[in-house]
Amino acid sequence: MAQRVQSVERALSLLDALATYSAPPSIPELAKAANVNRATAWRLMKTLVAFELAERDEVTGTYKVGPGVLRLAAATDNSSFVRRSRPLLETVAQKTGGSAFLEIATRGELVVMDQVRSTSPIQVDLAGMVVPLHCGSVGKLYLATLSDEELNEYLKKKLPSLSRYTITKPLQLKKEILEARVTGIAINYKEHREEWCGISAAIKDPVGRTVAYLNVTLPSFNVSREKVKSLSPILIKAANEISLLFNKRNF
Repeated sequence: MAQRVQSVERALSLLDALATYSAPPSIPELAKAANVNRATAWRLMKTLVAFELAERDEVTGTYKVGPGVLRLAAATDNSSFVRRSRPLLETVAQKTGGSAFLEIATRGELVVMDQVRSTSPIQVDLAGMVVPLHCGSVGKLYLATLSDEELNEYLKKKLPSLSRYTITKPLQLKKEILEARVTGIAINYKEHREEWCGISAAIKDPVGRTVAYLNVTLPSFNVSREKVKSLSPILIKAANEISLLFNKRNF
């Protein structure tokens, strides 16, 4: 039998046990399910949380599978979540005339899991593009998931201006982020590059935590900010349907 690393084996056992619970379990429950002591379970779960393979609820002390698992799942063609979400991305692209993207945030970075390009001759390609959080619609939704303390720390940074439309004033940006917390929608109108704009909706788990993002990008030469905002109902409906798929995931 090949030699196995015990700490890795135990961490994977905890992750496997975590995935079997319908309600977020506590450390004692996970320790019992994975057949490890509580101290070991606590230490290993801290590592899993650090790599976003698990998430800890600071209020209840319970755990759930984290978005890092989605990133790993997205690397295979067997990710039922991505596969089953694709028809919804296709519908969104068709209804909005833009390119639709399914994204997650992992360790503070945004990762595109899937995309459906628009039929427009003018394409917006996000491949390899780094969009600062403060001037992208998905980035604003990610910032909306931060605690008040974390958000205030972020807003203390000097925010670079990438176009005439980039929001660099902390209070103005914070206002948009707080609105995004409530609505689950954020808009980027020429804030990163003046030739394109975008709108994103949050995809949430059963308790309302954001786990992924649905984004639409469009060329901005013939699209007003009001037009972008008017796409909100399409994004919200599709994001809610994708949320149901995520909550029924089996990958």
